Amino acid sequence: MRVLSDQEIKKTDLEKIISWYDSYVNDSKPLDYIIWYVSFFGIKFFVNQHTIVPRPETEYMITAVTEHCNLLWSWNILMDIWTWSWVLWISVLLQNPDTFQNAFLTDYSQDALVVAKQNYDNLIKSEKFDTKFIRSDLVNFVDSYTSLIQEKNIILLWNLPYIPEQMHDENNPDSVKKREPRMAFVWGEDWLIYYYKMFDQLIDFNLKNITMFLEMMTRQVDILRSRYSEIFIFEEVKTFHFNIRIVKVWFK
Repeated sequence: MRVLSDQEIKKTDLEKIISWYDSYVNDSKPLDYIIWYVSFFGIKFFVNQHTIVPRPETEYMITAVTEHCNLLWSWNILMDIWTWSWVLWISVLLQNPDTFQNAFLTDYSQDALVVAKQNYDNLIKSEKFDTKFIRSDLVNFVDSYTSLIQEKNIILLWNLPYIPEQMHDENNPDSVKKREPRMAFVWGEDWLIYYYKMFDQLIDFNLKNITMFLEMMTRQVDILRSRYSEIFIFEEVKTFHFNIRIVKVWFK
């Protein structure tokens, strides 16, 4: 390969490079936002300031879900609740193309839903999935689809905010604190408030044909297990670092 070392960079390109470098170094803009994509589980996803940058530990969830899907027949339903970066459900669908017929993809943020639809159109070429994009308060939408989901196996992915506010503000780099959506990491003083709300909704809807996959810290798993031990089974199926767990949950 011949290297054109004497080729002059166009002025417009040089200005872009300088601007990007300045944003990265001086304004804490994540590189993924600068180049507009992130590689997750070997797939290139579009991201922007309305989404979080997926973390390596979240790839463990895809592996855990795929291992579970190997035990299922087809005609299942996939639900993804508030993942912000929209990489979970697409990765699961691509890894398990014959497992699901329906997919419900929800977020609290309408801007994140727009990014989700863009990634879906770019990456999912098959029309075999009946996919619904819904802005919803967690799983409140299921009441409108009772006839569709009853007697079906449901796989539910959720990666809700679980970082304590002080930990987020003191330990995360500026690129996270300044640039990524705060509500994707921290939601109020009680960092498990939306986990409680989610479990309570599932109990109210009596979705006993559901298997959930969560990502959280070890002590938070213990808190949830203690609170809901009479209703749900919690199994820690993957470990990342020393403290992050991928947890599989289902009704007793």
